[in-house]
Amino acid sequence: MIRSAAIIKDKTLPAWKELRLQKRKSKKTAALERKAIKQYYPSPIDAPIIEVQAVPQDDAPPTREELEAKATELGIKFDGRTKDKKLGQLIQDKLGE
Repeated sequence: MIRSAAIIKDKTLPAWKELRLQKRKSKKTAALERKAIKQYYPSPIDAPIIEVQAVPQDDAPPTREELEAKATELGIKFDGRTKDKKLGQLIQDKLGE
């Protein structure tokens, strides 16, 4: 009985055993090729992760803090119940004068 491919065969193997042996060899060579390729072309997943801070868009509406700062600068009276839309309108009216 032949147990490995390293032993010189003096008997012929059945077709299904030959096929199995060929598949094992092809899997090993494919694994070696993948390993060799991985050494030359490392996976981008293994690369260090760089955090990117989000840049605010220029066309984004002004925040509540920006509106309050501008209203205080212009001397507009407002309180916590004043909506952002109304505060923006008051600022536009004041700048339009």
